[in-house]
Amino acid sequence: MPKIDAVVFACEHASKRVPLRYRRLFARRTALLDSHRGWDPGALELARALARQLGRPLFRGVVTRLLVDLNRSLQSPTLFSEYALRLEEKERLVLLARYWQPYRHAVRHCLEEELAGGGRVLHFSVHSFTPKLRSETRRTDIGLLFDPARPAEARFCRALRAALQGEFPELRIDMNEPYSGVSDGLTTTLRAEFPKNRYLGVEFEVNQRYARGEPARWRELQRGIARALAAAL
Repeated sequence: MPKIDAVVFACEHASKRVPLRYRRLFARRTALLDSHRGWDPGALELARALARQLGRPLFRGVVTRLLVDLNRSLQSPTLFSEYALRLEEKERLVLLARYWQPYRHAVRHCLEEELAGGGRVLHFSVHSFTPKLRSETRRTDIGLLFDPARPAEARFCRALRAALQGEFPELRIDMNEPYSGVSDGLTTTLRAEFPKNRYLGVEFEVNQRYARGEPARWRELQRGIARALAAAL
C-alpha cells in the first residue's frame, strides 16, 4: 500500500437546513427534508468523528441538497432539485455563488496546498445512503467508491475494505456499490485536475439504517470505522 501523506475530509450532504429566504419552497415538506433526498443522515457525525480522530480538516455543506447539490457538476441535471428549479435563474445563480462555489473552492484549495508538498493526498468524502430506493432494498452496509482505473485508489480501498472486514466480519462491504465510483461528483471532477499517482478521491457510503437505528450500535460502528481507516492509512 503506497504511503498517504495527508487526508482531507469532506461531507457535501451534511445538512438539511433551508435558509429563511427559501423556506417558502418547502412549506409542509419537513418529511422530505429529513429524507435521503434532503441530506445524508449520519454522514456529518461520522465525518466529524473521523476528522477528529486523525486531526485533519473537514469541509461540510451547510444547506440541503434540495437547494443545490454540492456534489454535482454544473452540467448535472440534478444540480438543482425540482423545488430549486421553481426559482428564477438569477436566484439559482445566487445559490451557486453563496454555497456551491465557496465549498468546492475551499476543498480544491486545501487539496492544492497539500499536494504542493509533493506527497500523496487522500480526499475522503463521507456519505450515507437510504436502505431502500424505490422498490430496491440495498443489501450493502458500507460502500467504497473509487475509480478502478486509478491504481492508488483501488489499492487503498482494498486495504480499507480488509480493515473494515476485520472490525465487522458480519457486515457486507462492497466496492463501487450502491453507486459507481466514476459517476458525477466532486472526486470525479478533481481526478481530471490532479495527478492520479498523488490524488486519491474516495467516497465512503454507509447505510442510513445505522445512523437512524440503535444509538449504541451506531457509535460502535463509528469507532470501528475510525480504527479501520487509521489502519488502512
